[in-house]
Amino acid sequence: MARPTPSLARLISEGLRHGGDLVGQELELMRRETDGNIRAILGLVARFGTALTLVVAALVMLFVALVKGIAALIGSEILAALIVGAPFAGIALVLMVLGLRRMDRSNLLPRRFERQVEKDAALVTGRVAD
Repeated sequence: MARPTPSLARLISEGLRHGGDLVGQELELMRRETDGNIRAILGLVARFGTALTLVVAALVMLFVALVKGIAALIGSEILAALIVGAPFAGIALVLMVLGLRRMDRSNLLPRRFERQVEKDAALVTGRVAD
């Protein structure tokens, strides 16, 4: 027995419903991925801030002791402070640049969402790659 073919209006309405469902799912995927990225960044910022505070306190004490020791050897506390501070200032600058690159906006793009939309577009247009 042959199945009755659905009417054109029913096919169009089902297509629109499925399309609407797909768009809703894509938007939900983008929202979840973006929320996850934001949470990850906030967690990293909190950890970074805590670690930075502890490291700064420890380094200040270490630098003061080092400057006092070098000043006792060379007789100039100003020159000793420059000798101790310059390399650490350079290292701090390099680390700051690396951290800013890591937090670049391009690292926060919803890549899974983009790939899924491309797959769905290929599926709709009939260009499915096997």
